[in-house]
Amino acid sequence: MNIKDVSALVFAAVATAGCAAAPVQDKASVEGSAEALTVQQCATQRDTCIAKNPLFGFFTCPVQYTQCVATASNGIPAEVTSSITDAQACASAQARCLRNATTAAKILACNTTEAQCVADIVDARLPQVVTGTVECVDDAVACVRASETVNDIAGCGDTLEDCAVDQVVSALPPEVGQAVTDTRACLDALDDCNIEASTPAQLTACAQTEIRCVATALGVTLPNVPVAEAVQCAEDAANCTSKARSVSDVRACAADLVECNQSIANGPAPLTCQQKWTQCLVANPFNFFQCAAELAACQDN
Repeated sequence: MNIKDVSALVFAAVATAGCAAAPVQDKASVEGSAEALTVQQCATQRDTCIAKNPLFGFFTCPVQYTQCVATASNGIPAEVTSSITDAQACASAQARCLRNATTAAKILACNTTEAQCVADIVDARLPQVVTGTVECVDDAVACVRASETVNDIAGCGDTLEDCAVDQVVSALPPEVGQAVTDTRACLDALDDCNIEASTPAQLTACAQTEIRCVATALGVTLPNVPVAEAVQCAEDAANCTSKARSVSDVRACAADLVECNQSIANGPAPLTCQQKWTQCLVANPFNFFQCAAELAACQDN
């Protein structure tokens, strides 16, 4: 055995002993904890490993670092990562759509589809898409890509809503723009109120406030109706107003709100004889003669 062979054996023995004695995390420990680490934390772990094992850590610590980085989470929740992926998909689909768009109508359709795609990701309520909405959506996609927390995503949604509303309002008559802005503010206030509410009574109070808010924004007086049913009337009126383009459109939304609440206050319309006949047969499919007798005695008001 020559000197080189002896030296190699000695080095191997020392290296083996050094690895056994060094206080370096084992492979299982590193792999088990990697999912909870960020890339920066992986780097810190590597530097600590080398500092504690200046000789043999030079060989083992980089291996552990590579394993750690391979599965590092970067501290970004899966929900945010999914949103980033989805936003990229929206942008890619938009690029493909625009390549095939040959008319202004088709381009608008592409823009509308992308706007709704991104709005769904960030949970934003958008008014009608106009030319300026495109820039709002592009900014929202960039915002999502840069997000690291769920709150960041929510912020992207709020910014997209505000931007889209501003684009619509800027092209509307002042009275219409004010109605759009005010009713949107009612919906936003309801969201904030519901988040802060901790009891059913507080949720009911939030709904009552929204109903009054929308009615005030549209300049109407509403009858006293059950809150649960009236909330849907108010939200429908707010969504209707967001699509208004003229004063007459706003008035129509206001009229719909009044009619919706009046229908609740007056109760459901009485059934016709034909409707009663149909209901009877559905409830008693094997009792045709009884239903027929009730129909014969029935009179529409």
